[in-house]
Amino acid sequence: MPIRELPEELQKKTEKELNETPQRRTSDIDHIKDWLSKQPHLNVISPDDQWILNFLRGCKFSLDRTKEKLDNFYTVRSALPEFFGKRDPLSPEIQHILKLGLFLPIDTKVGPKIFLVRTANIDPTHVSLIDITKVCLMITDIILNEDDYCVIQGQRFLVDFSAFNKNQLLRVTPTLCQKAILCLKDVYPCRLKGFYIINMHPIFESIINVGKVIMGKKLGSRVVAYSKDNAQSLYDNIPKSALPADYGGEGETIEALTVKWKTKVESYRDMFLEDAKYGCDERKRIRKSVLSEHFGIEGSFRKLDID
Repeated sequence: MPIRELPEELQKKTEKELNETPQRRTSDIDHIKDWLSKQPHLNVISPDDQWILNFLRGCKFSLDRTKEKLDNFYTVRSALPEFFGKRDPLSPEIQHILKLGLFLPIDTKVGPKIFLVRTANIDPTHVSLIDITKVCLMITDIILNEDDYCVIQGQRFLVDFSAFNKNQLLRVTPTLCQKAILCLKDVYPCRLKGFYIINMHPIFESIINVGKVIMGKKLGSRVVAYSKDNAQSLYDNIPKSALPADYGGEGETIEALTVKWKTKVESYRDMFLEDAKYGCDERKRIRKSVLSEHFGIEGSFRKLDID
């Protein structure tokens, strides 16, 4: 895939905030490609220039950080098969989740891209929270593949807890939270700008507190829960013009967004089936992974201890 040209305003932003220049862009892409070719555990992986550029931008053109995230990106594909295996969009499990519209990117002309995360009154014994996370990551792959605005401007998450129930709470383990946050924080080249939570019953505050611990101080400070008393101030971070009509905004309806993204994910079926061939061969790794604190020698996930 050739490198996409950016609108003038977005090009200026990436130069000012992400340290990108045309000369550096070319040389750094070549450097990363050469580095990848010399990693025995990754030597079958050959991403195109645009894909590498997305990681460079997400890492503000730090070569060391870009290498680390690319290594992590392919490492977790082998180490977390529950998230990255069996990603056929037409499988019954994924089809069911897509129809629920639980993870919906929303276009906005101002500020970072918005991701609406919705809970649903589902029975977690029939709909796996792991499979829900899998679909969220599939959509994130699509965004990374085609949305320069999101890569450069960053991301905001609007999380609606209105349909969350006690049965689901019992299925949200610290380990599941850690795996999901690890992917956003240390695997994907995301620029996470904020997490805004609405319609949350106080009984579920424990989930948010665990999430903040795992995120760390910097990201944890960007988590804001809105009550009915301060709901109006949400518009300071999420423009009303972008919110779905279902939330009192002026954007597309939840139903329209759900159909849109179900169709979009299905259109990427060939990519997801091809992607299953790539991962990391730990037997050939020369240097210890930066994820070694999370994964054991066999690739199993270490248990998280929270005081």
